[in-house]
Amino acid sequence: MRIVYLLPGGLFNPGGMERVITIKANYLTNVFGYEVFIVTTEQMGRPTYFPVSEKVRLYHLDIHIGKYFGKENYIQKLIRRFFKIQEYKKKVSDLLKEIRPDITISTLGGLDIEFINDLKDGSIKVGELHFPGTFRRIQTKKMYNSLFTDMVAEIITAGFIRKCKKLKRLVVLTEEEKDSWKDADNIEVIPNALSFFPETVASCEAKKAIAVGRLVYEKGYDMLIEAWKKVYEKHPDWELHIFGEGKEKVNLLSQIQRENLGKVVKIHEPGKDIYEQYLQHSIMLFPSRFMEALPMVLLEAMSCGLPIIAFDAPCGPKDVIKDGINGFLVKTGNIEAFSAKINDLIESNEMRKKMGKAAREMSFDYAVEKIMKQWIQLFEIVRN
Repeated sequence: MRIVYLLPGGLFNPGGMERVITIKANYLTNVFGYEVFIVTTEQMGRPTYFPVSEKVRLYHLDIHIGKYFGKENYIQKLIRRFFKIQEYKKKVSDLLKEIRPDITISTLGGLDIEFINDLKDGSIKVGELHFPGTFRRIQTKKMYNSLFTDMVAEIITAGFIRKCKKLKRLVVLTEEEKDSWKDADNIEVIPNALSFFPETVASCEAKKAIAVGRLVYEKGYDMLIEAWKKVYEKHPDWELHIFGEGKEKVNLLSQIQRENLGKVVKIHEPGKDIYEQYLQHSIMLFPSRFMEALPMVLLEAMSCGLPIIAFDAPCGPKDVIKDGINGFLVKTGNIEAFSAKINDLIESNEMRKKMGKAAREMSFDYAVEKIMKQWIQLFEIVRN
């Protein structure tokens, strides 16, 4: 079977979606002998971050969709978007006619959903959604504030939903996200997969908490630092270590200094040894505001035996965190409650270890062997 993944951006990022696609592509080629192709739009000669099997074939179109991002007004952005869609469609159409895949999978974060259903290459079109279906509306409201942009965002979001419903299958990561597509009859739920489980787990005795992810507004690290200020008042011997890169880094470093937390709150570059980092910490913190699906960092931390405290942002944390069992869910934005739950775990070694053990046991439900069986079954069904 030949499978093509359309991946917006590239494989140079240490992001969750890039990690997930790499895991699946490697597994399909190495275990099932599928021919797998990954098509990117923005690789621009940069090396891949995660290891890709030599059997997986990569095509980098280098369209440079975001070339003028931040340098143009909304009208200019819409005009450029139109022309980039035409360029992307032509390149993808020509490539699929050359490859002749059985199934083409859109990861739905880019522009290909605008035309994928119209392509006449003969492949079955499947989408896999790594974020809430309303993400374009959310992003636009965050970046702009006008009646016109809100109206355009609503039109684009409605078009996105309509086109997703035309796909042969739309795969979402959680039951919560599936519930938001109640009037669609092509929805399947297949969560992300973990390809690695450490042989040892965290002792949960180190006086350190960890947070991992992009340093952007939606990830809520400003709220986490604010919460840690309250933790510091009761437990000045505990540390918070944040691993990530992003445009909010300067602001977050300034906040840390302003709150006099420089000795206990540290921001580190993301690294490929993240599992080693999990094992050296005792609590995983996830303060995301919105736009989550099924974050890989939660699954990875669980596999290392860490209890998790997270805001109940849609749509991922609620599927993997059983409140009071393997961690705590806190109403999004309630910083007081978030810090209180951190203090609860700090003050009870027994609770930390019990929740960490439960997290480890629950993580095995996301083993790559189990998840990829679901994908194979889906591929067989849509082909017949």
